[in-house]
Amino acid sequence: MYSMPSEFIIPLVPHEPVILYFGEYYHPLTVSLVAIAGTVITEMLNYSTFTYITEIKSLEKIKKNTFTTKLVDLFNKAPFTALIIAGFTPVPFHPFRFLVVFAEYPLIKYILAIVISRTPRFFILALLGHEIHLTTWMFIVIFIIFLILSYLSVLGNQLKNKK
Repeated sequence: MYSMPSEFIIPLVPHEPVILYFGEYYHPLTVSLVAIAGTVITEMLNYSTFTYITEIKSLEKIKKNTFTTKLVDLFNKAPFTALIIAGFTPVPFHPFRFLVVFAEYPLIKYILAIVISRTPRFFILALLGHEIHLTTWMFIVIFIIFLILSYLSVLGNQLKNKK
């Protein structure tokens, strides 16, 4: 359930602190498998939602924009590798949700890259939660920090777009 607000289109809340939290109470493998199941469902929904949105005529010019086409060309040089790196590392992943659709990257390959990159990431986070015993207040503070960082990232992107 938590995958929806933390991974749908542009995430509203971070998922890392929640995985850390559940890692303290459940086996890291269980946490990572549950997290990846929710992520796969959410990413399939993201893919189909973006596909529908990009087919709207009024948004066609975004897809054909010079910047977008250059970005898609760059992505197409090594799409699977780019998805693996972005999925495993803490870089913002939401731009790749758009790129896979703009590049018409196959859904099955996209989901495979998600599973390969996110499962170990979720396992490591859950393992950290399991091994480093944090208080509930520490989890709340970590959650707030990740939330602020998420919004700063979005705000930074909006400020760049205005220039």
